[in-house]
Amino acid sequence: MQNSAFLRVIRPTKEIAVTSDNDDELAVLTREIADKVTYVQSQTILIEVLKRDGHDVSDYERGLAKERSRLATRIARQFRLLEIVSTNEGPETAASTQG
Repeated sequence: MQNSAFLRVIRPTKEIAVTSDNDDELAVLTREIADKVTYVQSQTILIEVLKRDGHDVSDYERGLAKERSRLATRIARQFRLLEIVSTNEGPETAASTQG
């Protein structure tokens, strides 16, 4: 227990860098996810319109399925990073953010 506290004192920049890297990646993922959600929604609407007009949309539907899969992968990565960040925060930091 004392060793881990000591290591945090002598190597604080490493701990800060990891948190900063996670925060940076979370910010990028959040933007990417928001952009991808908008794209998937617009493509879904486009496919429905084309389908209603009688067009063959099978290629579009396959492409949309791939985009949804990529979106799910990004969301899963974001979830894992949020778990890591919340674990690294510690109970006193997490409690202070709740109210």
